[in-house]
Amino acid sequence: MTHSPGPPPIHLLPPAVRSAERLRGTLVPCGPGLRPVAWPEAPRVRAATLEQLCSPSLAAVLATAAWVWGARRALDRPVEVAGGRGGAAAERFDPGLRVRDLRFDAGELHQFGGLRVSTPARTVSDLLRLREDFGAPDRAACRLLLRLVPGGAAEVAASLARRPVPHRRRALERLGDV
Repeated sequence: MTHSPGPPPIHLLPPAVRSAERLRGTLVPCGPGLRPVAWPEAPRVRAATLEQLCSPSLAAVLATAAWVWGARRALDRPVEVAGGRGGAAAERFDPGLRVRDLRFDAGELHQFGGLRVSTPARTVSDLLRLREDFGAPDRAACRLLLRLVPGGAAEVAASLARRPVPHRRRALERLGDV
């Protein structure tokens, strides 16, 4: 497996340097951070801007994962993350993070540098199941994410049917409307 380099860790630069480079136009906003203008706003670059917010034990999920995959225009606040044990106490009480207790099966997380992100299939499943208010932005994100899932909606439906998960019926109904 080859490893392509990720973007430089902009958040480690001194604030004065970040500010000067932003004024020069070499750094541009990207989610909660900055990215070099020469780096396209791709999933690994978006993920790199989130690394500074949470520990490696957590994973970006739901709308945050959809943003990383390019299925949302803007990053919603708070940033949605999950971990099997819920993360550290400091992360649990960080107002910029919404920490969820979710379990992941093998293959449901993708690693971008120091950040884990739920896969497009898992992100669609979680959005369909766990969003109380499933509005137009979530429907659009699901449509875009389904393009990244081999087998598309049929694969997500089969995955939901294979195992007992909370709100499966709601997810299957919503999947039909996406």
